[in-house]
Amino acid sequence: MTFSAWLFSAKLAWGKPWLRWSSIVALFAPISFGTLFLVKVMASVQSQGNIVYHYNIYLGIDDVRVWWWVILLPLMWFLLSLIDVVIAYGMYRIDSYFSAALVTFAIAWSFPWAGVLFYLYLFNV
Repeated sequence: MTFSAWLFSAKLAWGKPWLRWSSIVALFAPISFGTLFLVKVMASVQSQGNIVYHYNIYLGIDDVRVWWWVILLPLMWFLLSLIDVVIAYGMYRIDSYFSAALVTFAIAWSFPWAGVLFYLYLFNV
């Protein structure tokens, strides 16, 4: 697919209110929750020098990383959502229902991602 074909498909998709607002929500969620997570956790993680990255109910804390790993999860969430929206907008001319499903899926996976960041916040602060 050429860039001009993708751009034409994206302009058509942006004209649909459901796709426009759901893509805004799908991209706003990782930005807002990720920024909130980083603001809350960054000070304590930098002072400790490491971050608790995984907790297991059977073993307890089983993964500790250096402090800059705190950036990975919010950044990965945003990039995956951005890629999902870009693919959805490019596929709009071919299959509009598939595009709407992709963007809806990006909103749906925001709930588990937000839960992961919340629990990491609880373990690290």
